[in-house]
Amino acid sequence: MKQFFTVLGGMGTLATESYCRLLDERTPTHRDQDYLDYIVLNHATVPDRTEWILDHQKPDYNPFLIEDIQQITPLKPEFFVLICNTAHYAFDRLQAATSIPILNMLQETVDEIKNIAPHAKRVGVLATRGTIASGLYDSYIQNAGYEEVKPTPAILDATEDLIYHDIKEAGHSDGKKFHELVRTMIEDQKCDVVILGCTELSYANEMNPETEFPVADSQSIIVNRSLERALAIRNGNQ
Repeated sequence: MKQFFTVLGGMGTLATESYCRLLDERTPTHRDQDYLDYIVLNHATVPDRTEWILDHQKPDYNPFLIEDIQQITPLKPEFFVLICNTAHYAFDRLQAATSIPILNMLQETVDEIKNIAPHAKRVGVLATRGTIASGLYDSYIQNAGYEEVKPTPAILDATEDLIYHDIKEAGHSDGKKFHELVRTMIEDQKCDVVILGCTELSYANEMNPETEFPVADSQSIIVNRSLERALAIRNGNQ
């Protein structure tokens, strides 16, 4: 197989399924052969990213992803897509494991804000405790000239309840919880747009997309960038 890309997934599995589902739905097709060629690694046993970020005595997830990257690199994919915001904590370490580009979900998400909310000044972030505590989005948001608004402890607790209890443990989303999180960041924390900085939140947005507030959905955005890049390669434009 040539002109394919590789999805580094399984963090978590439902979020990876959501990525693939959105990618296939958005691909212009009239026949089977119009879909994109890609390999999905649903590496569900990768250690929890937040646990390691908060406590380096916990199992390190990076060697697992580096092994995945090194196993796939000889197959010569055109690019990798890393379907986990929190895993970008060691993005440079992962990119150093291969000469093949890895799309940067965080950079792509912040870059897209200018199209979602052109006049935005205050950018909120909803994400895991690891992403928030590590300041993972900080430099991207600040370098783009925005003011970053992080969730309060209560909002963070509610976010992790949705991510870990409802989605990762129970296998379903709770639309009421999700919409209340976004509303709270927009109305109470005075944000102009909210980054969904966890692919489980992107899954929640796919399952319950009725939110009236502007969100920068990291997974939806990286789906679009993956699609654009893959089609450009197929058409010989890259």
